[in-house]
Amino acid sequence: MRLEPRSQHVGVVAAIAVTMFVQKPALDDRSVSLFLHELQRGVARDDRPAVSALIQYPLTVSAGGVRIPIRDAAALLQNYDVVFPPALKTLIAQASIPDRGRSASAAAITLAPDVAIIGVDAVRIEPAGGGLRITRITVPLVAPAAGSEASVSRGAGHAPQRLIFGVGQIQRAGALVRGERDAYLLSAKKNQLLEVRVNGVSGRDVVARITSIKSRAPIDSRAHDGVRTWIGRIPEDGDYRIDVVRLATGGAPRLPYLMVVSMR
Repeated sequence: MRLEPRSQHVGVVAAIAVTMFVQKPALDDRSVSLFLHELQRGVARDDRPAVSALIQYPLTVSAGGVRIPIRDAAALLQNYDVVFPPALKTLIAQASIPDRGRSASAAAITLAPDVAIIGVDAVRIEPAGGGLRITRITVPLVAPAAGSEASVSRGAGHAPQRLIFGVGQIQRAGALVRGERDAYLLSAKKNQLLEVRVNGVSGRDVVARITSIKSRAPIDSRAHDGVRTWIGRIPEDGDYRIDVVRLATGGAPRLPYLMVVSMR
């Protein structure tokens, strides 16, 4: 029996559809659990290349109301601390597939036929590239309240983090408890235009203070008092310290922030 052209066309389309369906990995408890184990191990060990291999690029990250496009693994490694701040690391560490009939925690994984979601749409996991990959990240404002938070939080005496860049923009994210601060160091040339912004917070809940390492004095009065946005010229060559300080005494136990530093 000879097939008509239309029948042949329908048959080819159906065959392609069946092939695509067969090749698409099944999204079930076991496959998601295996993927989650890899992700948790990579994050816990701070194995950044291993974590970057679990992501589908390009990736869009939402942090503190700012959309951050991550075009490839190199871009992820450059912005790793923004994409995976303490709150998200804690959420991933606590993530699990809830048992049937039991109430879900804040870090529970929601399973659908074609997507798995950690928390409230914080991490989306979908079939891609012949396996499972992270396809979208929305950085949570706060970590779930649980004992594992201590494993990713920083003590009060942690060393300042060096920001290495000459011209351009760099971003860092963090979360501060009452009275805590994060410290950053950068090198700058005289008359370079420096811009420091603290996003994702309200009012003066979290501010930035900028001090010259050489003179141990603030750049100006605004840098001494602390502001959400500071823009100005560097007075002399040298190292400068940026302290991101939580002033708010109330509110959430940990206040997340996104700091954006630009120099030109």
